[in-house]
Amino acid sequence: MISAPANLTFTFSDGRFGMTAGGRLLVRIMAAVGWTFLSIAAILALFSDLIWVRWIGIFLGLFLADRLAHRGQGDVPITELVHRPRINLAQALSPNLLRVLERAYDRSRVKKTEILLEVAIALLALPQIKEGLVRLDIKPEEFLDKAEEFLGRTADEAAASDRDERLKMLLQDAFLNAIEYGHRFIGATDIFAAAAAAKLEISQRLFAVFGIEPSDMERALIFSAARRRHKSLFGRLPKGLEGFVFEADRGTRHRVVNRAWTSRPTPTLDSCADDLTDAARAGRVGFMIGHTQEYQHMVDVLSRAANPNALLVGEPGTGKEGMVAHLALDIAKDRVPGPLFDKRVVLLDLARLVATGSAEELQARLQRIVREIEVAGNVILFIPDIHNLLKTSGTAYLSAADALIPIIKESPFPVIGASLPREFKQHIEPSSSFTNAFEVIRVEEVSEADAEKILAFEGLLLENKSGLMISFGAIKSAVKLARKYFRNSPLPGSAKDLLRNAVMAAARSGDKVVNHGHVVEAAEARVNIPLHETGKSEAAELLNLENVIHERLVGQDEAVKAVADALREYRSGLARKGGPIAGFLFVGPTGVGKTELAKILAQVQFGSDKLMVRFDMTEYQDKQSFYRFIGSPDGAVTGALTEAVKAHPYCLILLDEFEKAFPDILDLFLQVLDDGRLTDNLGQVIDFQNTIIIATSNAHSDILTEALSHGERVESVAEYLRKKLTDVFKPELLNRFTRIVVFRDLGMEHVVQVAAIQMKDFAAALAEQGMRMSFGDDVVAKIAKLGYDPAFGARPLRRAIDEHLRAPLAKFMLEQGLTHGAEIGVAVQGDSFVFNAGGASSVV
Repeated sequence: MISAPANLTFTFSDGRFGMTAGGRLLVRIMAAVGWTFLSIAAILALFSDLIWVRWIGIFLGLFLADRLAHRGQGDVPITELVHRPRINLAQALSPNLLRVLERAYDRSRVKKTEILLEVAIALLALPQIKEGLVRLDIKPEEFLDKAEEFLGRTADEAAASDRDERLKMLLQDAFLNAIEYGHRFIGATDIFAAAAAAKLEISQRLFAVFGIEPSDMERALIFSAARRRHKSLFGRLPKGLEGFVFEADRGTRHRVVNRAWTSRPTPTLDSCADDLTDAARAGRVGFMIGHTQEYQHMVDVLSRAANPNALLVGEPGTGKEGMVAHLALDIAKDRVPGPLFDKRVVLLDLARLVATGSAEELQARLQRIVREIEVAGNVILFIPDIHNLLKTSGTAYLSAADALIPIIKESPFPVIGASLPREFKQHIEPSSSFTNAFEVIRVEEVSEADAEKILAFEGLLLENKSGLMISFGAIKSAVKLARKYFRNSPLPGSAKDLLRNAVMAAARSGDKVVNHGHVVEAAEARVNIPLHETGKSEAAELLNLENVIHERLVGQDEAVKAVADALREYRSGLARKGGPIAGFLFVGPTGVGKTELAKILAQVQFGSDKLMVRFDMTEYQDKQSFYRFIGSPDGAVTGALTEAVKAHPYCLILLDEFEKAFPDILDLFLQVLDDGRLTDNLGQVIDFQNTIIIATSNAHSDILTEALSHGERVESVAEYLRKKLTDVFKPELLNRFTRIVVFRDLGMEHVVQVAAIQMKDFAAALAEQGMRMSFGDDVVAKIAKLGYDPAFGARPLRRAIDEHLRAPLAKFMLEQGLTHGAEIGVAVQGDSFVFNAGGASSVV
């Protein structure tokens, strides 16, 4: 990619813009006559009997052919212009584009209208601009109508001096756009994107009408610019992203000796390595967007005289190998500092290196490889998964490590290593001498903006395969949703997978355009939670959420309302940005429904109570358990919490008896509840923004029970209890919770209702086996009496059903041979239960 030097000086000088329209027409006629004359002269000269005249005809023919081949290009490529002290922007414009600008300039001068809007309107006639608008779900004709309406408001407002300066500033911004996207000349898409980003009120208002962000316009236009450019070069789109590396050298030969003939061949190295510079020269590798800072850091390290070794550390898919491949491309294109000029980037395949031969043969091979590299003097050695050299398993790897590690430490030639965060922490970091031989460069996932650019190119390939059109809205949604809901896989890989699924879904449904809705559907299918905008049916369900919850939970009206309000805020988009979906502290006695409400919430928000991750905080009360919770510093022990959230980024986290956790764990949740993020032992950021966090506590529940028994209102007691919780939790931690929800104890009437729900669940389990169980209110009342304990609320109910009904009924079914279709009645007889089925009965 072209880099823009600082402090560029721009001018825009083209004599045609100072002429009248008639003057320009006269010049064109004269130029056409001149070219026609030269063409005729060349043809006549070729058929002359005089040899020297024929040679003149040949030279004229070659000259005309060259002009014809470059007729759609500017006079000077951007790669040359950036090195000039003053840049004439007109030299980077094609004749066709200059004519478009001339027409816009004339209209602005005659009608005294805004030049930026005139340019935008003129560019709308070009197919690549129309395509860009269509990809933004904007009809070009509607945009044209609105632009002309805004143009009418600017009449008599633009002075001639402002017009010339604004045109120059517009082309200057377009020039910088062309640099950013690696274009050889300023294109129509570069100018239109610059117009969208212009700091001019009338222009901003026009693009705002259609909801166009300048950055969106730039990336949407990548589609049309890349498609037209690549098809003009090779006639068809490539099969992979690497095919977008332009100007590849066809028929590339393996080049082992540099151009100065000072290097030497490396046959032993070549037998177990791949030359990335050859691959880059052939256009097979080198495509890279993003990672600008990390890449420049790597180049700076490799260019220095002492210790020129770089160690890239990042998760799979973050782009470590892509950075190295791009270095190979820059070397092939002579776009590197002097110390790296004419080098070879060679990937050492450790598996191939150690695959055959004894330890002695391996040592001899390694010595030959090192000697070849030292003698050649033009090799940059790249070792992926370099941590394998430090692992303690595998005799062959140990032998390779014994030979390579001392050489790497001595650093007689540049070495690039790549490793993963966990392996770096476990195997490399403990070896200080090995670590000191490298400059560690952390490689993070690309930004959302860069991911959108990458997906624009990926979208072209998907369009080519599927025959569908992909809107930029689909691209943007894929990146946004992947970043939010698929954090266990970095961008752009996670967004690519989501976009592919959306394309397949659109193809199955027979749609011709892949849009935002298809991406949302594909994401919903994977996470099983609602991501689309709230529709009428879902709005009705949210408004009725209290009743939905009360189908499974008895009483606790205040708690249910608090939870329902928080979920409605989230689904309406009014919840606080950052932090988890919601964070609740459930406070109250044992057995009053705190865990049951958590299960219901998991079912409502995530579609299944199996997406509830439960932690008993009594198991995390000391320093060692703290490491079990988030992972040990050396990476040997993984964290229960962090691994659970990595595996299930969208889940409900239940922290039972929260007050008993180790104080350092409580402090962790200050950050989690506030920012929705936690940095684990490996330095990775774990995202909690798609989770609901519920902490339960029995702290001071005796105050609640006693006060309510004396007839005090639950609201006044709850407020007092919240204040008393500062005896147990830090005030700043309490303030981080979305709601502190107080649960009251259950009376006998509530326990009867809970018993009825659990008896229905019992009957439903039998119905799954094809048997029907009937029971009356007396059975429910009896179970409620047996399962009620004021100290434990409704918790003993399940045990009462198991002891008095489930176990005896299982025995009765086996004795009577009851199978599918059986009808079982349950009744109360005195202090016992009676089972009846098919004339048989049993008293228990």
